[in-house]
Amino acid sequence: MKIIVKNPKQKITLSDIKYIESEFSFTMPESLKKLYLKYNGGIIDIDEDYYRLNSIKYGNLLLVNTIDTMQITEKNIPREYIPFANTEGGHFICIYVKAGSKNGQIYLFRHDELEPIFYNNSLEEFLNVDSIEEL
Repeated sequence: MKIIVKNPKQKITLSDIKYIESEFSFTMPESLKKLYLKYNGGIIDIDEDYYRLNSIKYGNLLLVNTIDTMQITEKNIPREYIPFANTEGGHFICIYVKAGSKNGQIYLFRHDELEPIFYNNSLEEFLNVDSIEEL
């Protein structure tokens, strides 16, 4: 299975990630940091399943706006889940960021359900790679 990231946005730096972490008081798992430093947004094609990766900076689908809307304004997604991507149907793919055994796990939040649905044990498992560097 080949994973393709199409239409990435302009490159970002670690300081751009640190700004988001500071602004919303969370620590992004290393795997997600690596993904963002390599591809700041874009379309992730996993065997013809498509996901829109929010960008940290640049573009229309910004992580800061998704967090602000879904966690602060509407309070639909708890703060320990970072909504970093969307499915084709507009549901949210989130990564768990609190310390503990769930850190780095991937969850789906559907618009019609308020409970997280476990998806994968890690970002690498979600992307079907051994490491982010393989992308």
